[in-house]
Amino acid sequence: MDLRFVETLIAAVDETSLAAAARRLGVTPAAVAQRVEALETELQVPLLIRSGRGMAATPECEALLPELRKLVSIRAGLGQVLAQDQLVGPLRLGLISTALGDHAADLVQGLKQAAPEVDLTLSPGASAELYDAFEAGRLEAALIVAPPFVLPKTMRFDVMAEQRLGLLQPRGGEVDLPFLLYARAAWGGAACHRLLQQRFGAPRVLCEMDALETIAQLVEDGVGRAVVPEWAGLQRRHPDAQFTPLGGATRQVGLLSWQRDSRRPVQQVLRQVLGISG
Repeated sequence: MDLRFVETLIAAVDETSLAAAARRLGVTPAAVAQRVEALETELQVPLLIRSGRGMAATPECEALLPELRKLVSIRAGLGQVLAQDQLVGPLRLGLISTALGDHAADLVQGLKQAAPEVDLTLSPGASAELYDAFEAGRLEAALIVAPPFVLPKTMRFDVMAEQRLGLLQPRGGEVDLPFLLYARAAWGGAACHRLLQQRFGAPRVLCEMDALETIAQLVEDGVGRAVVPEWAGLQRRHPDAQFTPLGGATRQVGLLSWQRDSRRPVQQVLRQVLGISG
């Protein structure tokens, strides 16, 4: 089975039009029709039927589509594996927002210099969201807060930073301000909330959000105070917010990746750029 023909069928189904599928694939509508006809002959079932002004999948095609999409996905995955071994192709990296601010410049410049044919994509998000995307294969690696559970043995987590937790308040301003909560559902926010309860009991709360940079800006503006981690760019970008550590509590931030990828050149270059040894 020619996978180009399978991709053509999927494009025709997705676009509901032979002409639109042809534009997407850069071929003629006649070529699209010929490829679909060839698949129908090989599989001995009709695959497309007219629906209004467009095309739709037949019931037989609908039954086959999940497996056909898997075939195309597997081929794309094989290409990505080879690309990573050759320092070419895509590298999709997820980052929590503070890591994006702390490391984006080094990543963009370092990878461009060390691996100019690698196409880097940086995808911001919350740790749990990025973990799910990584597990589903939509990311090759992710810079996230340490997961609050034991990782599968097929994954690895390299700690990059041990960030102190502490009180952030306006520098030289009012101290009896309500609290801005770093979202309790966030992996780092849960530890901050436990520390807040230990030190301040049940304080006045103004709002809750999973957006540390916004919290820091609101603190700097005198809106409230917060218990947050001390990420690298905090004092540099928010000099009018004063951070005071509270005991020895910390959150860990590191690189999530697959054990099987550890020796691949792209992953090794990524670790070098981020200063991760081993």
